Amino acid sequence: MNLFVSKFINKIDKKGRISLPSIFRSALPKDHKNEIILSKSLRNNFIDGLSVDRVNEIAKRINDLDFFSEEHEDFTTSIFSEMLPTNLDKEGRFLIPEKLKTFANIKDEVAFIGQGYYFQIVNPSVALDLQNKSRMRLNLNKKTLGKILTGDIND
Repeated sequence: MNLFVSKFINKIDKKGRISLPSIFRSALPKDHKNEIILSKSLRNNFIDGLSVDRVNEIAKRINDLDFFSEEHEDFTTSIFSEMLPTNLDKEGRFLIPEKLKTFANIKDEVAFIGQGYYFQIVNPSVALDLQNKSRMRLNLNKKTLGKILTGDIND
């Protein structure tokens, strides 16, 4: 499976390293098995974790925008200037830069939340609240997986 799925809570070790869950490591592309890209989320005070392939896909979509538009400039500046390539060690550990930890209010442990083609790194106290709010919004708006699969998401 090449998707980031499930939720995990891991502690940050004394050297400041965190272990990427093995199921997430197995979702990384074979030619970039030891590399993830970390970035500030555009919507919340979370850290987004992406594979190199996902970043390339995002870059292609942004490249399709009018090069001289504010939209193109806003996306390139907001996304690419915030990305930090990070290498995993042989045990799958990596460092979260201090500026990202501060942004996401992360201290000594993190929650990894699978988002399909990317994952989020959040303060564990935020993780459960995030899941509950997302489920509540879907129920409130009567959004179902069946509607997504049939293409009737706007009904």
